[in-house]
Amino acid sequence: MIDESNFQPLEESDLPTVVAIEQRIMPFGWILNNFRSCLHNEAYECWKLSLDDSFIGYCILYFVGPSAQLLNLCVDLPYQRKGFGRDLLCFALARCREREAREVFLEVRVSNTVAQHLYNTMGVRKVDRRIDYYQSPHGREHADVFALKLM
Repeated sequence: MIDESNFQPLEESDLPTVVAIEQRIMPFGWILNNFRSCLHNEAYECWKLSLDDSFIGYCILYFVGPSAQLLNLCVDLPYQRKGFGRDLLCFALARCREREAREVFLEVRVSNTVAQHLYNTMGVRKVDRRIDYYQSPHGREHADVFALKLM
């Protein structure tokens, strides 16, 4: 069962695992330096989700003024479609509320219908589209921008 004790701040020693998960899950995902720069900047929060000594996933939040942005949320392959993405998202939204963010934004690939469904079931709604935002194996891919008012 997941509770708050399963979430811990990412540490430098976690980054090789994070990068390995990112490479398995995300085509053209973040590289080590992306994660490292977030880890060492206080405008960001970097969290990991573990269960029974297994590193399940992570999320990266960015806080600026009254807004937050969920920059990255990822669950490793063996743990997908078991509710851990929802657990991570709930935790991320709770952190945003604790930091008194009024709204949270995120981008998701238009092809990532599983993530879009999760966001919709949590009340996060599509508000815009970024054209040719992500690299993809076939050139560029659009991103849908989602938002949720928290206050």
